[in-house]
Amino acid sequence: MKRSLGVLPLLAAIYFCVSGGAFGLEPVVQLGPGMAILLIVLTPLIWSAPAALMTAELAGAMPEEGGYVIWVKRALGKPWGFLCGWWTWVYTWVDVAIYPTLFVAYLGRFLALIGYSTAFDQNPWLKWAVGLLLIVPFTAMNLRGTKLVGETSVTFFAVLLIPFIFLIGIGAARVFAHPEWTVHPFTASGGSSSGVFGIGLFAVMWNYLGWDSMSTVAGEVKNPTTTFPKALALGVPIVTLGYLLPVLVGVVVLRNSGSWDEGAWVQVATAVGGKWLGIFMGAVGIVSSAGQFCVMLLAGSRIPFVLASEGCLPTALTRLHPRYGTPWSAILISAILYTALSFESFKDLAVVDVVLYSGGLMLELIALAVLRMKEPQLARPFKIPGGWPGVCLVVFSPTALIVFACYSRIHEKGMVAVWTCLAALATGPIVWLLTSKQRSRTLT
Repeated sequence: MKRSLGVLPLLAAIYFCVSGGAFGLEPVVQLGPGMAILLIVLTPLIWSAPAALMTAELAGAMPEEGGYVIWVKRALGKPWGFLCGWWTWVYTWVDVAIYPTLFVAYLGRFLALIGYSTAFDQNPWLKWAVGLLLIVPFTAMNLRGTKLVGETSVTFFAVLLIPFIFLIGIGAARVFAHPEWTVHPFTASGGSSSGVFGIGLFAVMWNYLGWDSMSTVAGEVKNPTTTFPKALALGVPIVTLGYLLPVLVGVVVLRNSGSWDEGAWVQVATAVGGKWLGIFMGAVGIVSSAGQFCVMLLAGSRIPFVLASEGCLPTALTRLHPRYGTPWSAILISAILYTALSFESFKDLAVVDVVLYSGGLMLELIALAVLRMKEPQLARPFKIPGGWPGVCLVVFSPTALIVFACYSRIHEKGMVAVWTCLAALATGPIVWLLTSKQRSRTLT
């Protein structure tokens, strides 16, 4: 596979893996303006920045196809590398399957804005069929190669920024006129701040996860030792400001926290700039879900390809396209899974999503520390600053956040949430045991 991604395409791809715009923050704003702002500002400091720093160091040191699977395998052994890859791939099944559903939702709202009614919500089969309008062409694009996906991501990235720039530019006057409205009321529900903080934490973590996702295509990135650190250094502030600034405007314009449901950004844009900006925002919602699906399929499909190359999944998943050199069988099986799961919305599984991703992330953080001890001589073009104190901060900050978030969610939802998450995590060891005979044949 050719190295075809430069800094800008990689930045755009990382942006869609993590964010795709302020769409998805609505449940956070429902908690109250002050709490939403606090979570949006605090989370990248102890969640995003450590993950980005870890990815910059390890992707630069080991710029191989498979990314975090290779890091964890090298540091902890093959079983742990498999678990990291498997948990992350399963998390994408739910995560990426949401995007066709969002695509249909935003398409319906956009058509309604321009005067056309739709029957998407009343007919789930029609809704699923319309979702194929997203799945089929972007799967075909992935089959043609990383370069095309990267170039498309740059275009989508530019288009996505435009209405939010207008929203911020026009709405800034209202923020300056009523700055107190950005933090008051602090919470909307009247509950304790600590309880509301715990409720919102998983939603914000979900909106900020994925900084390591594009490491799976490190073998297809130009000059990865410098390209990854540059793209990640730009990505963290762009995503953070892309959340913070629109929300500052939004909470001043749309004061009723209960109105912050799916499609709220169209209401905010219409109130700020008129119908034209509302229509523009609705159209960009379609672009956002398209860009996220396309890039996440790129990143997610490399996981089964690498696991199959390691003898942990069927070898059929290692087949490359004769013309484009892409892992076409891994791309197709991933797309089929996303298509099947997109029949329903899986937003209620956001907790499982974050837990599965966090399981993989914690293995990556452990690998970071272990490789610093085991292989101090390993060339690291980018190295987390601060020596061992810096590494410890990077490892323990997101780990502490994961523990606190899980404790808060268990306290809220009870043991049902615990057993659901444990069952999801247990799929990794089960599949590892089931494929033991295949690995034995591979070794012999």
